[in-house]
Amino acid sequence: MNNRWVALAIIFASFIQFTLNWFCIIPAFGAIAGEMRLSFAEVGVIVGMFIAGYGIAHVPAGWIAERYGMRAAMLLGIALETAGAGLSAWSHSYGMLLAARFACGVGGSIYLGSAVGLTTAWFRGRELATANGLVTGVAFTVGAAAGLFGWHPIVAGLGWRPALLAGAALGLLTLVLTAALFPAPPGDKADVLDGEHLGAASLRRVFGNPTLWIMGLALLGGYGSYFSAAQLLPHYAQDSLKLDAASAEGISAVLLVSGIPGSFVGGWLVDRVLGLLPTFLLSEAVAGVALILVPHLDRLGVEIAAGAIGGAGIAAFVGWVTIPGQRRDAFRVSDVPTAVGLMLTIAAVGGAVVPPLFSQIATNWGFDAAWAFEGLITLGFAALAIPALRPGRVGAAVARGA
Repeated sequence: MNNRWVALAIIFASFIQFTLNWFCIIPAFGAIAGEMRLSFAEVGVIVGMFIAGYGIAHVPAGWIAERYGMRAAMLLGIALETAGAGLSAWSHSYGMLLAARFACGVGGSIYLGSAVGLTTAWFRGRELATANGLVTGVAFTVGAAAGLFGWHPIVAGLGWRPALLAGAALGLLTLVLTAALFPAPPGDKADVLDGEHLGAASLRRVFGNPTLWIMGLALLGGYGSYFSAAQLLPHYAQDSLKLDAASAEGISAVLLVSGIPGSFVGGWLVDRVLGLLPTFLLSEAVAGVALILVPHLDRLGVEIAAGAIGGAGIAAFVGWVTIPGQRRDAFRVSDVPTAVGLMLTIAAVGGAVVPPLFSQIATNWGFDAAWAFEGLITLGFAALAIPALRPGRVGAAVARGA
């Protein structure tokens, strides 16, 4: 097998453990809330704490990758997320659990930037959006679905603590296999594994590039709304549609699984049809409208809307995350983790803030207002990218998919 496909297969597998240890705590929320006597709003904070650690660490994670090499950073990220997952299982207080989820998010952040950077090293100029779609779309969805739904019977059968420990054990296994099997990129790309690239020039290339700031903001609303919907939609379905727990989780499954075709469609549209920015804007528009419609639909309508939110959200993301890799004129391969990290740090503000806000709005003003809030911020922030469509304006190369 060609080494680039070996590398992609290993990144794919490691990405599954990344999202599995992110989402496998969700089936345990009921047991955790009962044991620790938590409100719905406090459960929303647990969701936000992972994304807070995940968002805060993105730029430092890029610096770690540039200083010590992407492979070393990827392994460090897996190790730290695994440790956070294990600590979550041992938490005996709400504060300790929040700290564990924060640490887990930091590990996921360190992992993600290097995983995207290594994918770029192997596939830059060779259908990069499609390769990133397989990793950030398909593998992301498989891991999230395994955590949400595959872990439900484990939580029910063993209890929430052993279930979280099982996720940590899979993280440890992934760490060992990745360390043993990951190949070095060919030719001059091998130096991305060695580090020593962090310096004033690399920082100027990243932090002085306006496209990264604009596109990071453009995803802020959609990013937070996607994760809020994926993790809190089952509660809405039980509360408003009067579904049992299994049926409510089925709607969330539709949202997540739709990311698989969404990743292929998004990669295809970026690489072969529309280009990067039009694909992003179209996808965010579909997701935003679907979010607004949720409280006005019956069960079948909510299932369709969930599919639109999940598929369009991933379709937007798989092109968006390739922006630094696509911009050969602006970035080196070694810049990619920090550049992606900057964009994700900005977007992750939404990931950390939107789930708790959704919970608070739903508690105080009802679900109609909460879903309208998510849809409007998705559309509003995405609109910030529209000026990049104009020739000669900031981000014109992104509009072309260059």
